[in-house]
Amino acid sequence: MFGKFKHWFNGKTNHQLKINPQLINIHGHQYLLRCATNQDVSSMVEIERQNFGTPPWSANAFELELSRFRDRLYLVITYDSQVVGYIGASFNWYHRESHITNIAVLPAYHSQGVGEHLIRALFQASTRVGMTTMSLEVRVSNTRAQQLYQRLGFHQSKLKRRYYIDDHEDAWEMKVNLRSEEEDN
Repeated sequence: MFGKFKHWFNGKTNHQLKINPQLINIHGHQYLLRCATNQDVSSMVEIERQNFGTPPWSANAFELELSRFRDRLYLVITYDSQVVGYIGASFNWYHRESHITNIAVLPAYHSQGVGEHLIRALFQASTRVGMTTMSLEVRVSNTRAQQLYQRLGFHQSKLKRRYYIDDHEDAWEMKVNLRSEEEDN
């Protein structure tokens, strides 16, 4: 019992999740990938509003997530200093699994590779700190996102009935083995 607690506690205290800011090229345009800050929260909520109508996550929820720097990581991609996409993840140190809590891209930047770059950056950050799997949930109706996730190595692992609170839509839980993705890249 004490060994599990020690493993959990050390995982909580020995890791600070972050990445160094980096310029990335997407289809000939320079974007900046960096950790999200509280100053990005209003942009993240606006991206959710543009994608979902009513934002599923409030500004307070994002601020709380950003304060949990030992088991949460939020990244943003900016273009001309505007946040155009973000991804968030929780980290389970005991099970060595990162879980994508949310990902969204401004509609004007859909299908341009922004989401893929966010996920790949999270793959790298996750493997760097010893995570071996990554998971997420996606609406059954969101086949476009499912295709992206499958292209990146995710597979459907479980159907979660009535998962979404707003309309009770089912969700697919999808997972990827990060060790095999690391070998493929």
